[in-house]
Amino acid sequence: MLPDIQTRNDIQQIVDAFYGDIHDDDVLGRFFAALDLEAHRPRMVAFWSSVVFQTGTYRGRPFDAHVSLPGLEPVHFQRWLERFVRVVDQNFAGDAAERIKQRANQIALIFQIKLGFTGVVAQG
Repeated sequence: MLPDIQTRNDIQQIVDAFYGDIHDDDVLGRFFAALDLEAHRPRMVAFWSSVVFQTGTYRGRPFDAHVSLPGLEPVHFQRWLERFVRVVDQNFAGDAAERIKQRANQIALIFQIKLGFTGVVAQG
């Protein structure tokens, strides 16, 4: 049985696993080619820690970083969500794990709506 997400180190594990081979992803890789992942990862740990544990450690506007990405389409959000859920499911199970996946789904949906994509639906 897998443990639930309980600590910031657990969030770090998710972030590291998600970004570990992101450059090789044929759908998402190009969006991360110029990104300094070593600088990006701590921000993502702070973001997801704030989501799961309500720490308030993240300061920023995540949508702003995505709005100017050229060629961003619904398929990219789908792939991001698939990767994220797979990483969580491979490592964790429980209430916090379900909460982080649900929040990831909401974020993907909200970003797509804000970007003007039509016909997007939340994943089950």
